[in-house]
Amino acid sequence: MSIKHIKSACSQKLRRISQSFRKKAGIQEHRIESPGIMGMDVKPVSTQFGYDRGGPIDRYYIEGFLSRHANDIHGKVLEIGDNEYTIHFGGEKVLESDILHIDPKHPKATIVGDLCDIPQVPENSFDCIILTQTLHLVYDFKKALDTCYRILKPSGSLLLTVPGISHIAQDEWGKFWQWSFTPNSISRAISESFKSGDAIIESYGNVKVAAAFLYGLGLPELKQHELEYSDEHYPLIITVAIRKAN
Repeated sequence: MSIKHIKSACSQKLRRISQSFRKKAGIQEHRIESPGIMGMDVKPVSTQFGYDRGGPIDRYYIEGFLSRHANDIHGKVLEIGDNEYTIHFGGEKVLESDILHIDPKHPKATIVGDLCDIPQVPENSFDCIILTQTLHLVYDFKKALDTCYRILKPSGSLLLTVPGISHIAQDEWGKFWQWSFTPNSISRAISESFKSGDAIIESYGNVKVAAAFLYGLGLPELKQHELEYSDEHYPLIITVAIRKAN
């Protein structure tokens, strides 16, 4: 008999034992209807983080966070990968915009290097660093935070977002995916790199939002009140705003 047949036979036997026990105990069998999203398939509807379904759910929280801290985006600003958020939320307050990218062929990169090790950037260089959805791709993320502290000017701001509950990207970034965070873990890491300064650490999400994000649904597929309800036990996105002490 094959292992598959043995497993099937065992499963059937356990089912009969369970049914017999329930009958003797007078327990009536009933079916609980799965509410909403819990009735969905074992496979996601999309693996594109919602980009193909009207936009990513997590960007709702990320962009809301940056909007609330737009006044911190001024002067000389560093952003990773591109400078879309620098331009959108900083506007005319930004005097100089730099883009850090690890790929020397990237057409918009003004600084080429790894955030863990960019000795070519002097200390106290930037008024603001926008670091969204990047730290989870860095194995030595503590060293990256140390770099942020070093290159920020006194009173300069780090605006950071990291994933909490997430699936792993299935594109070229998947092989670099290292971490997911909790508010506690990122709070401890920040306190070790920024030894002084008051960090504002917040998390966003709830069980329905997290499940929708994992299934690959898009932002338009959730209602406003569903997005706004926050449950700290299901952090989809964690945000940090901290200033370097004078």
